[in-house]
Amino acid sequence: MGTGKTAAAQCLASRLGRPMVDTDAAVEARAGRTIARIFTEDGEAAFRELEAAAVAEAGALRGAVIATGGGVPLRRDNMRHLRRHGLIVALIASPEAILARVGGGAARPLLGGDPAMSVSRLLAERDAAYRDADLVLDTSGLSTEQVADRVLAFAEARSGAAPDGAARVVRVDLGERGYDVHVGRGLLARLPVLLREAGVTGRLALLTHPRLDARYGRALADALRAAGREVATVTVPPSESSKSLRAAGRVYDALVDAQLDRGAALLALGGGVVGDLGGFVAATFLRGIRWVSLPTTLLAQVDAAIGGKTAVNLPRGKNLVGTVHQPALVVADIDTLASLPRRELRSGMAEVIKTGVIGAPDPFEFLEANLRRVLARRAGELIHTIGRCAAYKAAVVSRDERESGERMVLNYGHTIGHGIEAAAGYRGLTHGEAVAVGMTLEARLAVRLGVCEPVLLDRQTALLAAAGLPVRLADLGRARPRGPATILAAMTHDKKARAGRLRFVLPASLGRTAVRDDVPPALLEEVLADG
Repeated sequence: MGTGKTAAAQCLASRLGRPMVDTDAAVEARAGRTIARIFTEDGEAAFRELEAAAVAEAGALRGAVIATGGGVPLRRDNMRHLRRHGLIVALIASPEAILARVGGGAARPLLGGDPAMSVSRLLAERDAAYRDADLVLDTSGLSTEQVADRVLAFAEARSGAAPDGAARVVRVDLGERGYDVHVGRGLLARLPVLLREAGVTGRLALLTHPRLDARYGRALADALRAAGREVATVTVPPSESSKSLRAAGRVYDALVDAQLDRGAALLALGGGVVGDLGGFVAATFLRGIRWVSLPTTLLAQVDAAIGGKTAVNLPRGKNLVGTVHQPALVVADIDTLASLPRRELRSGMAEVIKTGVIGAPDPFEFLEANLRRVLARRAGELIHTIGRCAAYKAAVVSRDERESGERMVLNYGHTIGHGIEAAAGYRGLTHGEAVAVGMTLEARLAVRLGVCEPVLLDRQTALLAAAGLPVRLADLGRARPRGPATILAAMTHDKKARAGRLRFVLPASLGRTAVRDDVPPALLEEVLADG
């Protein structure tokens, strides 16, 4: 309330020549009473039922601009109706701005008593629901026209997101360093055009694995050359050992041999290893050149390719040397997933499920209903799943690029997961498998600490297991580290540890987390021992 939703919707509808629907007005028309009277005479529960009916009716429309009440996102069915044909924009404002706009809240049923305290409480309670929007826009210092300008600019950079196989474009909004994430089929064939649209000029280096070069890289290089681009191909082995300073040195030498200058760009075609290595090399070669991420694994398409975190490993830990260097473009062609080994596809599901737990509940629920179709690589379900996860991560990165606050939530499952990987010597298990076990153990910690209810742990465990992922250390077989002590030792070197204290992102409920650095060592050892 008080963020300017109705005025902004009217302005947008006028500019676009589209109908405008206000669900609050629809409720009042249907009930023949004001919302304040409905609250007084029938109570909030009755109002929410009328509101849900109005939202369902509005959500069935195509081409409309819909302004809703501030409590609409609290019901997931409401959000499903609204996502059918459009984007979700959450307008927020500071408590001070809201109070100034609502004039003390006399006509607002939810602001009884102390309006200032009520506003702060409502914002806190609804934060997770609002963050699940495609765009979160603070209107505190903006005019209605400025709000409309920003929403239109965002909408123009995006395409539809229905699970029907349509391509999707997600914007990572970082000002001048912002970029698009394209998700769809046949996108590698369009890369010459996409590069031109993104302003990526100059010579190109294509970094990939030998197998991927044979399957996709050579055809891609030929298409680029046919478009008049100079391309040099560099290959590295398809293993975690390629994420090293030694491997980076070999790539540097190849780029020098190819005579790349500061106007050149590096294309990283592959999964997380190639993306991390390619981004790190691009960030440090000639003090930084542009790079483009072409992820070919599910894990990379939903997570690793977005956000600009680049790194290589040291023998004592994962991702200990790196920097944040945003790509100029991300192109996630789901056709490349056709050749992905089934184990790697399942591994990527860990990051999808993680996204659903920490901040975007609808991918979690979508997977519960459509997991078989996603694992069968159905185009519509894949694009929908990848697009929603990419949109969530893009929104988090846009608000916290360098992990100074909110972006930390993306580390759920990784504090223990990275410890498992390092203790196993990065052999015999995939990153997603380690994260799946890490998520399970960290959720057990949350239950033991009273942060979340056991039902969330049960739902998460059931979905991970249905995706074919391990949920216990024993499930890792020969890759299982020898005893909790080896995992704990590896965790102490993790970059998420501060002043010797391990920080855990723990699930509180679906879509809401808590960051804790006070987990008792004895409890952590006990959970690892039982895992």
